[in-house]
Amino acid sequence: MLFSQNRTERIIYAGLLCIALLMAIEPLVRIHDPNGSRVRDAFDLDKGISQLESELRIVAPIKSAVYSGPAVSRGVAPPATPGLLPIPFSIRMAPIVPWCVLAALVFGSLALLDLLFLQRWFELLSLFGGFASAIALIQVMVLGSDLLAWTETLMSINELSTPSDSMGERILMANSFLVSPGIGLYVLATFLLLVPFLSITRTIPRVAGVIRRARRIRTSQPIYIRPINSQFSAETCMSLDLSQTGLYLESPSNHYYVGMELYLTRNQREGTPANPEEHGYVVRVEKRDKGGCRFAIHVISHV
Repeated sequence: MLFSQNRTERIIYAGLLCIALLMAIEPLVRIHDPNGSRVRDAFDLDKGISQLESELRIVAPIKSAVYSGPAVSRGVAPPATPGLLPIPFSIRMAPIVPWCVLAALVFGSLALLDLLFLQRWFELLSLFGGFASAIALIQVMVLGSDLLAWTETLMSINELSTPSDSMGERILMANSFLVSPGIGLYVLATFLLLVPFLSITRTIPRVAGVIRRARRIRTSQPIYIRPINSQFSAETCMSLDLSQTGLYLESPSNHYYVGMELYLTRNQREGTPANPEEHGYVVRVEKRDKGGCRFAIHVISHV
């Protein structure tokens, strides 16, 4: 890869990873409980989840006819017996959310360090961090949905029974619980997964190669192409359109590929003074059914 391209990609990837890591101070989970609505970042998320679980276990025990077994006859109501409304599995698994967020931040930090110094494993490290944050995001979404269903069940059971005043207070407390992901958790998961996607698909170099910074003119003139790699022969191609910073050429050969560095001389004709040689690289290649190809060149500088 060319250094200029590599530097641009590294800056973009580093920016995405830095933004993802900064989400540690942003709201990751929004918790609404009897004490009010609060947002939790990575530094107090563990405490918030533990407090939520403790408060839910306080309001869980109820007396309910639903859990006392089937009625003997249709017209006779079953006696109310003490029962325990089971807490959903997603709520019992809520403590994994802080661990997943911690793992995402650790993998994100390692990916950033690798990107800056080694450039070997940053895609994989960022991918692991993205998976960890995605698991936390899904867990919080499922937890919020199950918590809503759980409180609705608690309300319906209360309507079937004859609760005391303290039981009514428990029902009101349970009905006040709401949990949802914060914007920070969405950004953390998205950006950590975006880095390996952009790197593997080579999206940034492709987009940079397609963007035209100068006005192109449709004209046909001979362009002498000399690849830097000596195993490919030099040839004269005809232009389809050109500008100061880019050319679109047609060639009978098929050895051109994206990223190929070469030298080019515009309007090269026999018996005329040679024009300055320019340095560029191939940014797009289109194979033709009848052989040959069309390819675009981005000009870096004059030699």
